[in-house]
Amino acid sequence: PKQLKETTMDPATRTLLRVTVPLRHSDEEILEAKETSKLVESLMGRKPELRFDFIQEHARFVEQIDI
Repeated sequence: PKQLKETTMDPATRTLLRVTVPLRHSDEEILEAKETSKLVESLMGRKPELRFDFIQEHARFVEQIDI
C-alpha cells in the first residue's frame, strides 16, 4: 500500500533496531525468554486478535497516543 511505502518502508524515515534475546541459562532467564517470545508473537504475529487483546489490556496505561 502507498501509505506503508511512504512511512514504514521508506529508508529515509524508518528506524531499524536489531533485537536479540540473550542465551538463557537460569530458570528465571528461560521464563523471561518465553514471556518475551509470547509478547513478540502477540504484537508481530499473524493473529490480529492477539494484538487487539494486548491493546485492550494495556490501553489504560497510555497517556498520549498519536493515531
